[in-house]
Amino acid sequence: MMHVQIKHNLPAGFDQRQFISELMKTYAIESDRPELNRMAIYDTFDWRLFNKSLVLYACGNRFFVRKLFSNEIMHGFEIKRPPVLLQDFPKGEIQEFLAPILKMRALFRLVDVHSRSRAHRILNQDEKTVARFVFNEIRSTREKESPVLDAYVLLQPVKGYPKYFRNLSKRFKEAGLFASENDDIYFKALASVDKNPGDYSSKLNLTLIPDMRSDDAARIILGSLLQVIKINGAYIAKDVDTEFLHDYRVAIRRTRSALGQIKKVFPHETTARFKKDFSFLGKLSNQLRDLDVYLLKKEVYKGILPVVLRDDIDPLFNYLRKKRLNALKQVVSSFKSEKYRQILHDWESFLNEPQKDAPTTSNADLRILTLAQKRIYKKYGSIVEASSRALETLDDEKLHALRIECKKLRYLMEFFSSLFPRKKINVLIKQLKKLQNKLGNINDLRVQQQYLLHISEKLPATNQKNKKAVVAIGALIGSLDTEKRMLKNTLPQAFENFASPDTTRIFGELFSPKYSKEVS
Repeated sequence: MMHVQIKHNLPAGFDQRQFISELMKTYAIESDRPELNRMAIYDTFDWRLFNKSLVLYACGNRFFVRKLFSNEIMHGFEIKRPPVLLQDFPKGEIQEFLAPILKMRALFRLVDVHSRSRAHRILNQDEKTVARFVFNEIRSTREKESPVLDAYVLLQPVKGYPKYFRNLSKRFKEAGLFASENDDIYFKALASVDKNPGDYSSKLNLTLIPDMRSDDAARIILGSLLQVIKINGAYIAKDVDTEFLHDYRVAIRRTRSALGQIKKVFPHETTARFKKDFSFLGKLSNQLRDLDVYLLKKEVYKGILPVVLRDDIDPLFNYLRKKRLNALKQVVSSFKSEKYRQILHDWESFLNEPQKDAPTTSNADLRILTLAQKRIYKKYGSIVEASSRALETLDDEKLHALRIECKKLRYLMEFFSSLFPRKKINVLIKQLKKLQNKLGNINDLRVQQQYLLHISEKLPATNQKNKKAVVAIGALIGSLDTEKRMLKNTLPQAFENFASPDTTRIFGELFSPKYSKEVS
């Protein structure tokens, strides 16, 4: 059995020279020259690698992927320029490995640290290397005065010589060096620049108390969404990746949904004013997001087309890229406008207002669990009823309306998920997502067909390339229509699963007045 290298933290005041001198009484040791390296750590803004317990780091032009709390390299590759997007990685194994993790997100260089390492090799009588140990000292800068972030020694086995590795492990323990567990320079390096892994997620992670006032709970939910809006809004102008706009828009939609679904907790005029304001904010980036979606689907669209037409559609994406540049400029300009700033300022001021002892609306001081149950159960019932009607004809408009209602229910369940048993409500959200995703895909295909038809009329038919592109777009529209019809045929089963007896029973268990009394 091949051993893996083991990390041992060095205690304060540890004397490396004395330790090596003691080992030399037993072993022949050959020491390499000290090496100075700079290590850069990378991840996406929303910590996609960290959330998978992965570390991507670079030393010079060499990049490595390893597991957290492990020094074993999973992947290593050389690249001239630091990768930003997935397509910047070398094609092959590493790109395939990272594709489902990174998707469309860009990488950020989070921190640089500097290491000084020196390797020592244990030699046998034949002067063959039978084991290695490497002392490492890591600082935030090259300056010796900078604080030490980590100091350790790695004991590394050599294949075919396990006895030496075991004996050295004993000697390390005798010298007060013990294998470190749950310790990784990754965390110390990020802490040195005040970064906290996993500190951002677009998902709501709230803890509400069942007996709290509904207006207080609503402010907590909306305050959390405002932070997501502000964080992502600041990055949209930088055009780093498309997910900043996506997360921004989702937070806008959730805010609008909360204002409409968590009823009568704020004064009517306040709710009406901000619903209108956030509708305005959402529309500012509609065109930019649409163009992002079409450009992200480039390879998917080309894959749908017959091989002979795939290159012919390239003028479409050239046209869309130009439109996107203009759309981005418009969004950036609108974010700088006085109206935009005033809306967010007024909204934040309202959310931070002190609570009024005497409620001004009927649901303001209602316990949030009661309100959550009423709203969720009522919305669930309306969806079951609307689904039956929509499935009779599979009409696009009715399915679109049903999709919107499903989204509202999902947002409600996500807002209030902390009030209910995690496993049970997650089962319901999972079932709802399946139905919502099918409805969303059908609507996306419908919208894409309409948009592509519109764009084909806008493409200048002044050259042969554009004429070929129009033919390719026509073929693509036909393929999308076929896909839409196939998806519609799967809807009855998706709805049957969503409205199954088990799902209906769990809805009844969680959102009935009986449950409200049990958690009181």
